[in-house]
Amino acid sequence: MIQERTPRQERKENPDKPFLVTIIGAACSGKSTVLDALEDRGFTAHKEPENPIFPLFVENPQKYAFENQVNKFTQLMQLEILDIKREGMTNPRFRESGVLATEVYNRYLHDIGLLTDDQYGYLHWNYEHHMVTFPTPDLVVYLHAPEAEIRRRALKRDGVVAHDPAELQPYWDRLLVELEDRGIPVYRINTADHPVGVTQEMILTQVDTMKQSNDRTRRQPAVLRFPSLSSTRTI
Repeated sequence: MIQERTPRQERKENPDKPFLVTIIGAACSGKSTVLDALEDRGFTAHKEPENPIFPLFVENPQKYAFENQVNKFTQLMQLEILDIKREGMTNPRFRESGVLATEVYNRYLHDIGLLTDDQYGYLHWNYEHHMVTFPTPDLVVYLHAPEAEIRRRALKRDGVVAHDPAELQPYWDRLLVELEDRGIPVYRINTADHPVGVTQEMILTQVDTMKQSNDRTRRQPAVLRFPSLSSTRTI
């Protein structure tokens, strides 16, 4: 049994650690655009690397779903390991999605039959292990937009909508609740209502408010048992 720590507990143990903001959301919700704007202002902003397996997954989801998710998780975990050791980062610093968002797609792909129970169990075990052993974000920013807007952006950028945003939304909703249950604050922003300049100011204002507050209201940390590799979860 491992006692999971909240961001507040981690900051008490390491008060000089830069304030970490993880920006999550569906494809085309505006994550990269906001991170580019923050980087232009001089902040440390790490974006997700391209997943070389993803084009193969788009062509043949049944064959490449598991390989795609394993490769994505490994890439993001390696980046988070490097972040722990990296010096000279700004305070706050920003990260795109990270390991957090992989659970959304793991669950979704399992529920539509593209991952077996054993494959999902393996991915979920690694996700839970990561969540209780790696530093958690001080703040998660969830960017979202209406389904029609997500589709419009995806078609304009990629020419295709890889995942149905309406089908994925319940998985995002579940993840946000679980993050808050872990004691991780979540800040929701509709990017269809706010241009990128306003969105980044909203994020920075929220960060300043949290950094200056000496009395943050957080939930109690969860006590987790690692699931067996054969365990599964569905919505």
